[in-house]
Amino acid sequence: MLAWGTTIIAIALIGVFGASVAFVSQGASLDTAVGRHLWAGALANSSLVVLALAVVLGPLRRGEAWAFWVTLIPIAIYAIPILVIDATHVPRQTLVATLTPQIAGLVVAAVGFALTARGLWSE
Repeated sequence: MLAWGTTIIAIALIGVFGASVAFVSQGASLDTAVGRHLWAGALANSSLVVLALAVVLGPLRRGEAWAFWVTLIPIAIYAIPILVIDATHVPRQTLVATLTPQIAGLVVAAVGFALTARGLWSE
């Protein structure tokens, strides 16, 4: 279960990396404040993904329980707040397109975490 769970979490994280690409793929210009903020968000997002992947595919996959909790931290203080912000501030016309990948990613991550928890603590 542990290998399956951590693989699924890794897939969810790679999906988050896709958001970084989307941030800047629309031609975010470094010559504008908005463009620089988009690049900063993309780089921060990418950094978080790389660190989380290192934890998930290293210590968590080896069965180190602390890594489970560390990997949950970005969901609690980043993914869920962004989902709430988007749900309350994105225009109605693009709301479904904005929220669907976020919710899908959280569902995939939840499945991965459930399998990982089972692998860590059910033996």
